[in-house]
Amino acid sequence: MLVLPPPLNEEKQLNSSSVLKDVFDCQPAELVDAALSRLQAAGVRLVKWRALLYRRMGRPIIIRATPLIIQDFSYVVPDEDIPHASDILSNIGLPLSPYSKLLTRVEGDIHTKAIHHRLTRSSAPAWVQHLILYPISFVSLNPEELDPAPSIYLPSATKILVPRPSAVYAWILRTMLKHPRLGRVRTILASDLSELVDYHLYRVEEGYVDLDENPERWQELDMVGRMVDALKVINQWTRNHEWREGEEWFGDALEAIVSENGDIDYLPFSNPVS
Repeated sequence: MLVLPPPLNEEKQLNSSSVLKDVFDCQPAELVDAALSRLQAAGVRLVKWRALLYRRMGRPIIIRATPLIIQDFSYVVPDEDIPHASDILSNIGLPLSPYSKLLTRVEGDIHTKAIHHRLTRSSAPAWVQHLILYPISFVSLNPEELDPAPSIYLPSATKILVPRPSAVYAWILRTMLKHPRLGRVRTILASDLSELVDYHLYRVEEGYVDLDENPERWQELDMVGRMVDALKVINQWTRNHEWREGEEWFGDALEAIVSENGDIDYLPFSNPVS
């Protein structure tokens, strides 16, 4: 299990009165904690996103083998606050990174729609970590879809918001619809959706279990019972009217995927412009 560094004591905590010879003497999680404190003090609304949000939903963090570290810390902020938030991060010594040509090719909009501030001294692709800010126009979250959720890992994240689970699935499905079937963004989100179904809806800590390849483990985990429970959760979202108008079919689509009567590959997609 990945464990982030514990909160710093008052003497070591980075704050507005701290003067550091080198900001990168701090661990990335410490820098993120300081950055969130500054952003919140400036009135910037922050919404947890991507890896940290997925971890909250049960999906393991993707980590590098040595050392065990989170690659990026992602948050969503209002569009109009992006320039000011970026200035704040730059002013505390977190430089703005240029877009990666490789990640632009691999991740498309998921990489290029955000701004990336470096958290590590090294900018080498194998070691660099970033604090990433996405504009809310890209993520398209409504206020009623957000709940407060203080972080147990980052002590300054007292006012961080998190999307309710149904809003996360809705964003994935909504965004997949905008991209061609074999497009980069859709491919990434299809993988995210598959893993969230396993870890969040089925609540299987080890991830996907194939009935044909491992029937004994399937029985041990009571996968049929887990499917029934997952369907109840999705049905409750529908009864609570958590889908937006015109997107009510998202519940039906998720139910088909969870019950294995449908497949993620067959979700609607956009046709590429010729």
